[in-house]
Amino acid sequence: MHPDDLLEQLKANANPRKQKNLDIIHAVCREQYERGAKDFSVATISRIAQERGGPVKSTIHNKTGDDFKGLIKVWAEYTGGVTRKVRKVSENPIYAVLDKIENPAVRAVMGAVLAENQKLKREVNLLKANAEVVIDMRRIAATVPGEMVEVLPATTGLTDSEKEALRHAISDGLMQDEGWTQDDHGRILSTRGRPIFKVGFVSAIRKLLGQ
Repeated sequence: MHPDDLLEQLKANANPRKQKNLDIIHAVCREQYERGAKDFSVATISRIAQERGGPVKSTIHNKTGDDFKGLIKVWAEYTGGVTRKVRKVSENPIYAVLDKIENPAVRAVMGAVLAENQKLKREVNLLKANAEVVIDMRRIAATVPGEMVEVLPATTGLTDSEKEALRHAISDGLMQDEGWTQDDHGRILSTRGRPIFKVGFVSAIRKLLGQ
């Protein structure tokens, strides 16, 4: 169906205010077509329409906005456009999963959960990078009467910057900035109480640093 024909059908059963909004949506879609744009998503069309006094995004998404969505969809089909924003290939592929969720509220919640998950992964990787520990596993030869054996401290071989990185990994400043806590067993816990590092992590670093 041609968009012009659908517009006339929809306006025949609409009140004056809705007729005006249908005309605005129709004009915006026509301009998208004339400029060669393929984006006929509700987000884009409603943003432009709202600037001209047309319906907002929430109005179009409501059940009462079916006529608006129908008009936008026909324009997309008529011009070979799309009703969903096409994300760039370079963006995170998890958004391909989000795009398949029809309910906008559920999509928003899942997006927040995935964003939090990514944030925690970055924080863990940062801590791992700052807390790289080199442990000397060489066996100490048995002592011989009268022979002196030198036992080197655990920090031998660590540079000043490496030692500072270890101090930073268990510092109060980092814990406060990230919202983490240390428990009595030497674990690092996230803001949700989930263990980021296992039992003995803090005490092990303190022993390495001779604290």
